[in-house]
Amino acid sequence: MMRVLSAWVAAVLMTGSVALAGVAQAETPTKAEPKKPPVHHPEHKKPVTHAKTKAAAAAAVTAAAAPEAKTEDLYGGDGVNRWLPKAEKGDIFAQYVLGHMYCDGQGVAKDTTQGVMWYQRAAEQGYAPGQLALGTMYYSGEGVKQDYTQAAKWFQMAADKGYSRAQNNLAALYLVGQGVPQSDQAAVKWYRAAANQGYQPAQYNLGMMYLDGRGVTKADTVAAYGLIRPLAEVGNAQAVILIKQISAQMSAEQITEGQALAEKVRAKNRLSAALDDYEKVASR
Repeated sequence: MMRVLSAWVAAVLMTGSVALAGVAQAETPTKAEPKKPPVHHPEHKKPVTHAKTKAAAAAAVTAAAAPEAKTEDLYGGDGVNRWLPKAEKGDIFAQYVLGHMYCDGQGVAKDTTQGVMWYQRAAEQGYAPGQLALGTMYYSGEGVKQDYTQAAKWFQMAADKGYSRAQNNLAALYLVGQGVPQSDQAAVKWYRAAANQGYQPAQYNLGMMYLDGRGVTKADTVAAYGLIRPLAEVGNAQAVILIKQISAQMSAEQITEGQALAEKVRAKNRLSAALDDYEKVASR
């Protein structure tokens, strides 16, 4: 099997537009949404990385991003006094907004301890973005003592709700055995769940698992090609490089099979079914 020389970090696709994915699954309150999605980047400090496989892909833990703005800037004006009364009355979205404001210093002096407190209040009420954000803080040790077990706990809660970012993060923890027992199979399960929703970092990571033969029946270049090619087509630089490297070692027949699989996985919520169909044929 080939060796991909350049490591990939999940955060390469974490642009503002990506914040749109998965928000509905988090049961976002029907309130106005942030103009600039709050995104923490603990991966700049201590990322969860893909183990040193032949492909050397990295699966960084990334934080929750609030939904895209629709009608107002949540952080304009006197943000704290604007959101604090609502948060104190138990409004989970207000609690989440305050958590971000304090953790990132948005309109208020940065205070990660205070931010974690508000994230936790939202998380304890079942708000998936709050759970993901709280898990990220535990993972990075910001505003709270670093605790991978707690990080995994909160990622799991949000993942169980179908939140794709949390599913990707949970997969990364299973891959390296941080806060949970190491399990390639569990990593594939959660990468696949997130990828099926169109979450591109998870789709890349899932492709790397097939390329390396980790958590799947065997290494499968065709399956990896089918997962990675759609990402290359939308301009992901690492995916473009990887497709060229994979293609160089594939036969014309294999490339045709990979292209057919890529066509099927492009549609959101069709990726998992497409892989099932492909594996049934490939196993014959």
